[in-house]
Amino acid sequence: MSDPSIILEKLLDIKRLDVDPLRGRLFTYIYETGDVQLKKLASKAIELFTDTNALDPTVFKSALFFEKEVVSFAKSLVHAGDSVVGTATYGGTESIMLAVKAARWVYRRTRGAGGVPEVVLPITGHPSIRKAAHYLDMRTIEVPVDPETKKADVEAVKEAVSSRTALIVLSAPNFPYGVIDPIREIAEYASDKSVPVHVDACVGGFILPFMEELGERVEPFDFRVEGVTSLSMDAHKYGYTPKGVSVVLFGDEEFKKGTIFVDLKWPGYPLINTTVLSSRSAAPLAAAWAVFNYLGRKGYLDMTRRVLSARNKLYGGMRRLGFYSVAPLESPLLSMALDDESEVFKFHANMSLRGWVIGLQPKLEGVAPYNIHLTVSPIHDKVAEEYLRDAKESIEGPPPEELVKAYELLERDPLSAASLIGETPLDAIIIAKILESIPGELAEEIARQLTVEVFK
Repeated sequence: MSDPSIILEKLLDIKRLDVDPLRGRLFTYIYETGDVQLKKLASKAIELFTDTNALDPTVFKSALFFEKEVVSFAKSLVHAGDSVVGTATYGGTESIMLAVKAARWVYRRTRGAGGVPEVVLPITGHPSIRKAAHYLDMRTIEVPVDPETKKADVEAVKEAVSSRTALIVLSAPNFPYGVIDPIREIAEYASDKSVPVHVDACVGGFILPFMEELGERVEPFDFRVEGVTSLSMDAHKYGYTPKGVSVVLFGDEEFKKGTIFVDLKWPGYPLINTTVLSSRSAAPLAAAWAVFNYLGRKGYLDMTRRVLSARNKLYGGMRRLGFYSVAPLESPLLSMALDDESEVFKFHANMSLRGWVIGLQPKLEGVAPYNIHLTVSPIHDKVAEEYLRDAKESIEGPPPEELVKAYELLERDPLSAASLIGETPLDAIIIAKILESIPGELAEEIARQLTVEVFK
């Protein structure tokens, strides 16, 4: 066998390929607190419970304990009464998959198996909703958003509802623009039509309640709203737990029954799955439990204060540089644009070359131009001034040479520019420009092929 110390050295070398979230330069994917004690505690919890299997909680009783605790804490944040039941999953996509599956179950039991059930969602709904419908052989009906507020168009949702509607999905908030859909207005209508409503609070579920407690204006989005039948919320976002923990809550246990897969016919052990995965370690749940207890409500309020402080610093500073918000400010997510599209690309390129990892969102005709997306975390309160200094230099400076060369290649042959992906900090711009020049269906096929090549 190989020397473990040599393998560890190699692992550390590989780790250096990644961005370090503790530097505070990452504005997507990771929700960093900057609290080293929290990270150590969560890592220790993962180490202690790695060798568990939540497939059978009668053997690994810790898995059942942690799931109940995680679900209970989630329920306490979203006004969930005793009738609300939940399931811990490995992420928001799995939570949404189960919510859509539950709606299909109820639809078929109440309306029969004929026809293809439909899911109504605004165009800002997360792709995991479309993914769930794709996997479950359902049809998605997408409706527009209000061009000013970027929220689901209420009348368009109403018009889309039919006898085939199994579920309406709304966001709190949506990821692209950070705004909360008009959940009360739509859910009340849906309730009259006996149509379930799922609230995708994967981003907001663990921070909107604390924002509200701190006096921020937050539109009701949870089980206080009549007609909300299910809700998903990710602990590994603003719950600050390691990746692999989300919760889906159901207002009625009948919906949860629709997510459970049971096979008592095969000659092996009885198989009863509450999640998409069967075998899975309870370690992420143990880490979540540890983080919940470490922070407590007071800790979450403190983290939320830091998020709001960072958001307000960044928002104000970027506005002074000429940016404007493409949507109302309702969450920790910022989507900021400039009047000149080329300046957005220049800014993103210059910031990327300075080591900042920020989002670049595509333009959507009639809704929003190209814009810079920032998912603000507690650690950003420490680096906001540094970010704004670099932002000022990025706005005032010329386009970097790397961007000029990329533009030249894109102009000659957009597809050949794909060879640059992974070789430059300008991936987001190159991908955006390639997709802009290719029809949608062709772009999807090319994306599949490129992905196959990347993982070879």
